Amino acid sequence: MAVFDHRTDMPGFIQSFAGLMVRLVRPSGHTWEATRQSVRPATERERTQLRALAELHRRQRPPARREG
Repeated sequence: MAVFDHRTDMPGFIQSFAGLMVRLVRPSGHTWEATRQSVRPATERERTQLRALAELHRRQRPPARREG
């Protein structure tokens, strides 16, 4: 689920829950913890931003090497 963390002013995806804490991840792989109170569902604009970041990171990855 895409959410927005008010504390960091960044959208991210929920990776896991631990008590009152939520572990969030960005398409870049950056992870952080936030309190459940500091996150809210992401807006359509924030979800679009996350999709664009994911596409950017996919394009920047080097191609997989083939053995053969």
